Amino acid sequence: MRLKSIHLLAMTLLISVALIAMSVRAQAPEQLYDLSGMATHQRHFQSALSAAQQRYAQQLPANVHASLVNKSNQRFEAQAMQDRARSRLAVSLPDAAHEEAIEFYRSPLGRKVVALETQATAPAAVKEMQRGVAQQQIEPQRYTLLRQLGSTLPALEVGVEVSMALANLATDSANELLGGLFQVPVDLVSARRENIRSQMAPDLPNTLAYVYRDLNDQELEQYLQWTQTAAGVATYQAMTQATKDALNP
Repeated sequence: MRLKSIHLLAMTLLISVALIAMSVRAQAPEQLYDLSGMATHQRHFQSALSAAQQRYAQQLPANVHASLVNKSNQRFEAQAMQDRARSRLAVSLPDAAHEEAIEFYRSPLGRKVVALETQATAPAAVKEMQRGVAQQQIEPQRYTLLRQLGSTLPALEVGVEVSMALANLATDSANELLGGLFQVPVDLVSARRENIRSQMAPDLPNTLAYVYRDLNDQELEQYLQWTQTAAGVATYQAMTQATKDALNP
């Protein structure tokens, strides 16, 4: 049976629509990765990695430090980290959650939240916070909101993962150089996970109070409400896993 021109046109349109839909779906993780600030956070991680490498230069023998730099540059290569994170977002969220997340991060509140969060992970801000965050004066109602926000956001989990990734650098390099003669127990570093968590957890409300100090109570409550929606929960779970995938090839 010969296809008439109208049939060919219809088939062409259907294929075009399908390709456009596939293209939009493929772009969604990249849009979310950028809009949510994850791309900026990763650039800030690269700065933290460089700083850690420089610190180890003063603490380790030259050959161990050279191995550390080489291994860490391979493990945390920026493009590979981005690809792993975006791939995880692509498979972890259904279309509806992607759309709701993108809608939130495009909103005035979403943009303000991202600006505050990425500002907090900038090298200068991290260096300042490492000296200690001053105790924030928080009203009881706002403190309650911050505690609830701390339980829904992945800030603590991501903070632990980043700290562990950087702490493992020296151990991995020493293990490679020492080989079968002696192995630095990786469990000694892994055991630090709960120690890091226990150190960070009590300070979390005060840290969040500092990070979100420019959000008024209404904005903070609206942000909390978003994090507690089904789409918000799914988004932050996917972001947490994407961060783990990026840090652990």
